[in-house]
Amino acid sequence: MTTASREYWNEQLETLPWAEVERWQAERIAPTIARIRAGSAMYRDMFADLPREVKISEFADLARLPFTLKDRVRAAQDAATDERPLGDNQTASLKNIVQTLSSSGTTGKPLYYGLTAHDCEVFADTVANTWFTAGLRAQDVVAHLVGLPMVAGGLPYADGFRRIGATLAWLGGFPTDRILREMRRLRCTALLATTSFGLYLSEQWDAVGHETGVPSRLGKVLCGGEPGLNEREIRDRIASGLGVSHLREVMGLGDVISGMWAECERQEGMHFNAQKYVAIELIDPDSGEVVRWREGGTGEIVYTTFDREATPMLRYRSRDHALVVGVGCSCGRTSPRIRCVGRTDDMLIYKGMNVFPAALRDLVGSRFAGSVQPMLRVWKDAKDQVRFDYPIAVDVEAVDALSSAEADALSQAIETEVRDQLQVRVRVTVLAPNSLPKSAYKTSLLSVRGA
Repeated sequence: MTTASREYWNEQLETLPWAEVERWQAERIAPTIARIRAGSAMYRDMFADLPREVKISEFADLARLPFTLKDRVRAAQDAATDERPLGDNQTASLKNIVQTLSSSGTTGKPLYYGLTAHDCEVFADTVANTWFTAGLRAQDVVAHLVGLPMVAGGLPYADGFRRIGATLAWLGGFPTDRILREMRRLRCTALLATTSFGLYLSEQWDAVGHETGVPSRLGKVLCGGEPGLNEREIRDRIASGLGVSHLREVMGLGDVISGMWAECERQEGMHFNAQKYVAIELIDPDSGEVVRWREGGTGEIVYTTFDREATPMLRYRSRDHALVVGVGCSCGRTSPRIRCVGRTDDMLIYKGMNVFPAALRDLVGSRFAGSVQPMLRVWKDAKDQVRFDYPIAVDVEAVDALSSAEADALSQAIETEVRDQLQVRVRVTVLAPNSLPKSAYKTSLLSVRGA
């Protein structure tokens, strides 16, 4: 393990004991509530049954507030007017909103959020903190491979790169072969991509770019936007394919701030980096009760913004389910370290047993490494299907061409392993190499037949 460099973007908050961070945040959340209540029709309605003065004297008092759900935000957006194009949760006047952002829309109709000039500063500072934790520095030339400026991983990520002083090489949107060539020509030392696209690039790295005559300078890789780097097979494939050892997982949430979590040099779980502007809770996704941050704990992450002017979020349920890897770290940071293990929106139920597509991918990728590629595709018959009374259809991609008998044997072995380990039944189809679709943005593990 690399010796901790003891470099921080915001040393005071990043190294403050976590209980003291929460006390510091509670002092700032209390006055925020009154302002949001006055400016947001959505929150006025949600808080109608609460006292006029909501007391937040300590962090645990946050639990007095109701959760904000995505469907509630979507309904508020549908109440848009010419003066309030972002709907009933727009708390800043249109003349003060300088930017809009869009969610990816991978789990439904896209949501739109506004940023004032102050909000843009908050985003840039937080995303820069995230990149700094992930090891980027001013001397880096970063290939930014998200091609859509308006999504959460577009312009806000670019602002974060520039804020730390790195050279931005926004190559997202170009064909893959051009990306690989321009990364060499521009002497890119780092890249940011979704996990699935990082995996795809690792498979193409040795095939394109050598004709430029410029040797690769790539040394740092940041991947996020979807779970995956918690799986050793995927991590090893990306690192070896791109020829790097510096591989860090990053994560954010466009509804809150685009980049908030990142691995430090230990590469063992993502630290929270937005404590200056956002509070986090861990809850039991079924009961809604707060869960203590502790090693081995699991739950859903809930976010509260306390320094956001245009479209604030109070106790926003992210639907991201996390495993707490640890609290504190040898690098000196005191925030919880997590792995994202899946999203509620993606969860499937087979005869009463819950399973995340990511869990299927992680199991198959680890147990059958060398026989199948680490990505797979899970089929649903309808977009809103959650329950299965029959085996869940799963496509896997073979590493090498197989005979029919070999493919049948492999599919049966995978079906047995999944049944034994996850207590669900799947029907596996083994596809030829390079059959599964790959994307430069997020690649969903779920597909709908006929869609």
